[in-house]
Amino acid sequence: MDIATLSRLLENLIRVGTIHSVDLSKPRVRVETGRIVTDWLRWIEDRAGETTTWNPPTIGEQCIILSPSGVLEQGVVLRGLPSDVIDTPSRSPVEHVVKFPDGATFTYDHDAGHLSITGIKTAIIVAEESITHDTPLTHLTGKCVIDDLLTYNNGLAGYGGGNGSAIKGDLRHRDGVLEQQNVAQTNTGGSITDNGITLHTHRHEGVYPGGDTSGGPVA
Repeated sequence: MDIATLSRLLENLIRVGTIHSVDLSKPRVRVETGRIVTDWLRWIEDRAGETTTWNPPTIGEQCIILSPSGVLEQGVVLRGLPSDVIDTPSRSPVEHVVKFPDGATFTYDHDAGHLSITGIKTAIIVAEESITHDTPLTHLTGKCVIDDLLTYNNGLAGYGGGNGSAIKGDLRHRDGVLEQQNVAQTNTGGSITDNGITLHTHRHEGVYPGGDTSGGPVA
């Protein structure tokens, strides 16, 4: 092997370049490095086993070509080198940040223990069995729509807002019986009170019952 060939192979072992073009159907990329543009090469994903990931490179992203034996056509592309053109989204030593092209940003501050997800438009979580949301306080700033039965076990408190509170359809009240899975039923009593007046025991003075449909409250 002559010196020129050996020098070329050594030079091609590790080369720095930028993503020139992307073919998502293969998936492969071409890399511009020095004065050449490579053939279509594979890129290195985070995982490619039983767990797989998909986060394709983008044009202009700086990368490294690793070529076994210096054969550039057999190279693989290690992407993710920050550059003056495409900088990092943070300089903080305590943040893990992912920023997307539409401006959405996931930030976790491991010093403060704070997770921030901003800039997204919609989100969907689908669970086959259940979701547990375990926190002392949940603060919802917008409207909340529940499409199935709403069940609560420790009371309900709030304000009616500018339009008050309205319920469409029947409203039924009965003595409270706490019904929880794997918990013995407990009679909690039950009444409806309006401005200090208990509705089912309240009587009006000076009103005399008449007929079968009037009189005092019915238990």
